[in-house]
Amino acid sequence: MAKHAPRHVLLSRVIFGSASAILLGLVGWVAVRAGGGDAEPDGKPLMVLPTGVVQAAAEGSLPPLPPTESDQVSPSVSVSARASRSPSPSVPASRTPSVPASASPSASVKPSKSTSKPSAGTSPSRTVAPPPADTIAATYSTSASWRDGFITAIRVVNTGTAARDFTITLTYPSSADVEVRGAWNASASGNGGTVTLRGGTLPAGGSINVGFQAEKRSRDLVKPVSCTVGGGSCKVS
Repeated sequence: MAKHAPRHVLLSRVIFGSASAILLGLVGWVAVRAGGGDAEPDGKPLMVLPTGVVQAAAEGSLPPLPPTESDQVSPSVSVSARASRSPSPSVPASRTPSVPASASPSASVKPSKSTSKPSAGTSPSRTVAPPPADTIAATYSTSASWRDGFITAIRVVNTGTAARDFTITLTYPSSADVEVRGAWNASASGNGGTVTLRGGTLPAGGSINVGFQAEKRSRDLVKPVSCTVGGGSCKVS
C-alpha cells in the first residue's frame, strides 16, 4: 500500500498538468484568433505555447490559476447609502434674510406740498381812507379879453361841513402860449399850456372870488380845455 502511494500522486500531477496545458492552449488559441497573430502559409493560425508553461505542465508543477472575476468580491456601495452620506448643500429657509413689509418706503411718508394759498381773511387788513367828498365847487369865466391878453374870474365855494384849502388846475391850448402876469386871492404858477391856482383855507359854506391876468399869442378868445379841482368839480362858462 505504501509503494502505490507515490504512483497515485505522480499520476494525479500528470493528469492535472495535462489538463492545465490543454486549458492554457485553448486560451492562447483564442488570444491568437482575437489578436490576429502569426499564421501558416495556408492562412491557419499557429498556436505557440510558452516554453516555461509546457515544461511546468510536464513536471506537474503549474502555478495555481488566478482567481476568476466571480471569486473576487468587489465592495458595492449602494446609491442610497452614498446619497445619505453626502452632505446636503441646501440652506434652511429660516436662514434666508427676509425684509419685513414695514421696512419698504411708503408713499404716505413723502411730504405733501400744499398748493393752497392763504385766504384773504388771514391776511392783515389795510385801512384805506376814503377819498374826500366833493366839497369844492369852482366856476371859471373870462372877465376881459384883448389882442394879446385876458383876465379870468373864478368863483370858489366850500359846500362841505369843514374848512379846507383848494387847488385849481387849468389847461389851455398849447398854441395860445399863455403866460401869467399876476393873480389875486390865490397863488398862480405855470406858463405855456397849464396854470395852477392854490388858495388858502376856506371855511365850511364859505366862498371866494379868485383870478389872474395873463398874456397870450392868439388874437381869439382863449378858454381852458379842462378845469379840475382837488376834492371837487370845476365848470367852465
